[in-house]
Amino acid sequence: MKIEYSRPSADSILNKIKYSSSDTNVFRIYLGAVPGTGKTYAMLEDGNYLLENGIDVSIGIIETHGRKETEKAIGKLPIIARKKIEYKNSIFDELDAEAIIARKPNIILIDELAHNNIPGSKNIKRYQDAIDIFQSGISVFTTLNIFHINSIAEKVEAELGIKVAERVPDYILNYVTEIINIDIPANELIKRLKEGKIYSKEKINIALENFFKLENLIILRELSLRKVADELSEQSADIDDLKTKNKLELKSNEKILVLISSNPDSARLLRIGSKLAGRLNSNFYALHINLRNRHKIGTSNKNYDKSLAKNISIAENMGASIFSFQADDVVQGVIDFVKKNNVSHVVIGATNVKKNRIAKFFYKSVVNKLIDALPDVSFHVVPTTSNKFSSDKK
Repeated sequence: MKIEYSRPSADSILNKIKYSSSDTNVFRIYLGAVPGTGKTYAMLEDGNYLLENGIDVSIGIIETHGRKETEKAIGKLPIIARKKIEYKNSIFDELDAEAIIARKPNIILIDELAHNNIPGSKNIKRYQDAIDIFQSGISVFTTLNIFHINSIAEKVEAELGIKVAERVPDYILNYVTEIINIDIPANELIKRLKEGKIYSKEKINIALENFFKLENLIILRELSLRKVADELSEQSADIDDLKTKNKLELKSNEKILVLISSNPDSARLLRIGSKLAGRLNSNFYALHINLRNRHKIGTSNKNYDKSLAKNISIAENMGASIFSFQADDVVQGVIDFVKKNNVSHVVIGATNVKKNRIAKFFYKSVVNKLIDALPDVSFHVVPTTSNKFSSDKK
């Protein structure tokens, strides 16, 4: 992965595209600390230069948010029509990945990588569309704010108290070949915000109380710089030459499985699984098994459904593929899934013995049964506070 702290010259971009081998495509992220740094503008500027010099560049989706500078920067770039999706009696426009793959430009510009797609779309997240497009052989230029990366989002929520609804999993960086860090001073960002160049007037005060507090901007800029520096360090340590890099597969054969349920401990298990998937460059699954003999009655049924839906939503935001089915026995259900899908790592919760000795005895028995039945699988047993196993049982 190539990390740029300042944007490369337009000529260097052109030469890279023109003289790279035809079977080598690029996945470039224009990264910023917060909205308004100029990520989309920079991406459009580069796209127009490449178009003027004979490179087939098209827009997949651009969100101008009413910014005149951004609208003007579109220039002569052709736009591939968005897909119209009906949801709750309204029509929404989304990125049309199938049309882009059929059109097959050299480069596609995709704004706001962390966007959540409207229900009814092929993929839940826009980053999944971008991966599909990239794997078809098309170079992808896209934009992302640092706080949308899942591990960073966790820190932002914990340290700054700001909720981050749209996220991309850390393993997205395994696909990225270049990161362009678009950075401007915090004071300049606040000035642009107050001048109405980032949000409409009615949103300015809300923004100043959240991400655009001076101290928050400083923290986020530091996180952004640190993230790209970390990525550069990891790539330098792991890859000695470009030939070796080009031979590496984007996905390893490792598969991570996290067992989830309706209890809040599932969120912690998912965070651990997501980080493990990022480190191993692997696929990431979340499995919920509902016992056929489990009975739910009264208001507890509503609480159960709500809690489970929340955990499934967390799993989706972290980039997990979700699986849910009924089984007569939790252990056998997990064993069947692991064998069928060639899972190599399982993340499972176990209750602290000091809090519940009887429950601890049961959970240890379940874990041991799984370990005995799946000797070739690595188990990551995580202490939890819940009195329920990772898949629901009552």
